Formats: sequence, structure tokens, C-alpha cells
Amino acid sequence: MAEPQRVKRGKNIPAGAGFGVRQGDDSMEPWIRAGQVFYVSRGPMPEPGDVGLFLARGELVCRQYLEDSEGNIYLFVLNRARRELDITVPPTDPKGVSFYGRVLLNHTPPLPGVED
Repeated sequence: MAEPQRVKRGKNIPAGAGFGVRQGDDSMEPWIRAGQVFYVSRGPMPEPGDVGLFLARGELVCRQYLEDSEGNIYLFVLNRARRELDITVPPTDPKGVSFYGRVLLNHTPPLPGVED
């Protein structure tokens, strides 16, 4: 799987964007297509359902965030045909998850299994 790659600052950057990243694969389609540049806003930890840029298990990934009451972190792909790429990080994982920022999208995608 290709990791997202940081891109140089260009024109037409959305307000609040800290940096741009090029999506490396189809795991976030149809919201973010392979090869598409998306923009990230730095800030506090994400809210449930936010799409963000994370470092998980040594890999830079764009995923949808959810944390349960036990402290397990779930990082979901939006392309549910690629659900094998979902990541679950238990609170006992020594590496945990690093959060780089929220992905700027026009709408928040529904969490897997949740109807609109």
C-alpha cells in the first residue's frame, strides 16, 4: 500500500490548511481518490468520525477516527471494499497512534455501519 505523501504549497489552498498531502491509494475513495491532494489542518485530537492523518504502526495513513470507551482506537478506511486496511490500536500498544491533523472535507463521512 502506498503511503500519503506531503506536497509543496501551491495555489488554491483552503482556509485553515496547514499542509497538503497526496493520497497514495484507493483506501479513502470516493471521498479522497488515489493521487488526489487533500489538505490537513493541525489542531487538537480528532472527534469521533473525523478524517485525519495519523502515524499508526510506523505507517502514515489517512483514516476515519473512532475511540471506544475501553480506549481502543479504530482507524477506518472509507472505501469499505478495502476494510482489510482498517487499523485497531489497543490502549496497551506501546507505539499507540500519533495524530497530525484533520483532513479538510466538505462533509463528514458516516462511520462504517452507520446510516445517513
